[in-house]
Amino acid sequence: MGKIFKKGSLLALVLTLLFSVTACSNSEKTKGKDEKDEAEKVELAQGVTDKSVKIGTIGVQSGALAFIGTPYFEGMQAYLKAVNDEGGVNGRTVELIKKDDEFKPDKAVKAMEELVFDDKVFAVVGQLGTPGVMATESIVQEEGIPAVYFGSGAKQLTQSGKNFFPVQPNYFYEGKLMAKYAVEKFSAKNVVVIYQNDDVGRDGVEGFAEGLKALGQEGILKEEGKLAIGAADTDFTVPVQKAKSLNPDVVIVYSLAGATTGILKEFEKVNFNVPMITTYSNADASFLALASPGAPNVIKNLYVMGWVNADAAKLQPLMDAMAKYFPEQKVINAYTMAGWVAAETFIAGLKAAGDNLSWDGLVEAMDGMTFTDGLAPEISYVDGKREGVTKMALSKVAQDGGNFIFTLDSEFTEFE
Repeated sequence: MGKIFKKGSLLALVLTLLFSVTACSNSEKTKGKDEKDEAEKVELAQGVTDKSVKIGTIGVQSGALAFIGTPYFEGMQAYLKAVNDEGGVNGRTVELIKKDDEFKPDKAVKAMEELVFDDKVFAVVGQLGTPGVMATESIVQEEGIPAVYFGSGAKQLTQSGKNFFPVQPNYFYEGKLMAKYAVEKFSAKNVVVIYQNDDVGRDGVEGFAEGLKALGQEGILKEEGKLAIGAADTDFTVPVQKAKSLNPDVVIVYSLAGATTGILKEFEKVNFNVPMITTYSNADASFLALASPGAPNVIKNLYVMGWVNADAAKLQPLMDAMAKYFPEQKVINAYTMAGWVAAETFIAGLKAAGDNLSWDGLVEAMDGMTFTDGLAPEISYVDGKREGVTKMALSKVAQDGGNFIFTLDSEFTEFE
């Protein structure tokens, strides 16, 4: 004989079953929502917390070339301090770890390994100096860590990988623009190039030759007019005498401050004075102070390439930040500006990435970015471009009382 349920018991059972089904359904919905939220939550990369982002940089901070690194890193720090004082980026402050490589490749490698594997930084920002940058390139490639801005114009960096974001013009491209100025501004018919026989100079002279070819003027630079010097050379008698014997109407000097100073001094000694164009790496007051005593006449015929738009309005935030954070530093130079640009480019990318702070997240955010709000005229990474700045201007050395200065001599232009 079957069991007989009372009405109350039957109703209680029905309600219990309904509650169980509903609870189960709600549990599944909640579980599904939690799983979806978890799936959509981006896993933060190393060096990132809810309150901070840790980045690293490498460059010369001691020794003979500290005059470059000191203002450069002050510029970076001034920008980051200003950002942090305003609350950071999306509530995160930015911590900078600096490593001194003394401009030595082996020390740069050690510093990069420490930053990536020990300090576990989120990105490398503003690494300074071509020797160190090139020595550590493979580490950055293999690990995939974002690297934003290099204190180097090596052409190779434009093709190193999607996680590389050069800003400074590369020397090859700068060489092409030099060719444009030599032909269009100076109407050159015979050109000599004195170049440093390393990544800096070789890229520059190759770019210059390519620019002349594109302009249909390759004949104005003959093979004997390409004069190589060693990066460590101190005696420039032979290349300068050779240059003078070729009777050029324009000389391209593709070397860094020390060598360029020696070359100009030798030009002065032999009374050889024609228009000369040198790389943006020498576009700084410290170079003029170094070179002008030995070449007071020749230097007034020197032109220098530049890529920073240093008008008063653009410079004011930098000037204010330096006065606040580095009040003892009375001289703001091109190296300070370069460090500032390194920091502002990274911060622009960080803002674009929002909370998607995986390495891929930052790379994807910067990959489509065009940045025009900083000291550089334009930085674009649209369509995978990695050329950095492509708009440059020409400045001429002039004398203002007892001081030598750079005065803008052209509009910012591109090689088209």
